[in-house]
Amino acid sequence: MLALMLDPTKDLAPLIAQLAELARPDLEQPLLYIRATHAYLVKSIAVDQPMLAVPLQGHKRLRAESDWTLVHTGDMALLPTGCRFDTENVPPDAERPYLAVAMLFPVDVLEAARRLLPEPPLAPSRAAAVLAVRDYADELLAWRDAVERGDPLGVRYALVGVVLALSRRGHSALLHPPAPTLAQRIRAMVDAHPARDWTSSQLETDLGVSGATLRRRLADEGASLRDIVADARLAHALNLLITTPLPVKSVAGRVGYASASTFARRFADRYGIEPSRISQP
Repeated sequence: MLALMLDPTKDLAPLIAQLAELARPDLEQPLLYIRATHAYLVKSIAVDQPMLAVPLQGHKRLRAESDWTLVHTGDMALLPTGCRFDTENVPPDAERPYLAVAMLFPVDVLEAARRLLPEPPLAPSRAAAVLAVRDYADELLAWRDAVERGDPLGVRYALVGVVLALSRRGHSALLHPPAPTLAQRIRAMVDAHPARDWTSSQLETDLGVSGATLRRRLADEGASLRDIVADARLAHALNLLITTPLPVKSVAGRVGYASASTFARRFADRYGIEPSRISQP
């Protein structure tokens, strides 16, 4: 499908409508499809991989530091690696759900974008930012078309274009992600296989380090292995709850919890909300 060229002075409805075609759970490209039938607040979500969240129906409330920011349809939120945020996804009314898509920027995409720039970009603040969808219409539609075609290579080319467009407008912090900490590396490993019975000895083998070295490096980062594994599992569960219709019991099993009630309690402690409040009907 050909990208729709937009006049910046005209209504955004055609662009939003094309992007909304991605708001379905069967797509497996590097994107998130988010749906909420009612408003709910989720606290302290960690960003391990930079993303661009695009509300398509309803609006998002976002707090990455101290103040709340509204992200309306026609806006999008840039969330860099390392930030934590509270969010509330708000449907437009009682009859229609909140819908959004979010594109993720893998490491290889960021590296390709860096190589294409003639000069090393500056690294401004890593704070979250609210941007106008209109300013990135061509890049977003190129990405949308590649996802719709089921073209993984085309998706990555399009994501590189989005990163370059963001960099040209002063958001080049994306190109300078902090080196992953050991805790983040372990989180990524757990996220890939959340139901696995993760043990220190398994991680020592996978990471190629001794037990003493693993414990020392995690202590230097102010982290514990038990907390990292638990947090990664719960983060994976949050992703499943907001992007799929899986019931809470199924989500609990997929992230390694034999007891749904234990999972619900720990999820509520972590995110400040019961998982049943998020689960899709």
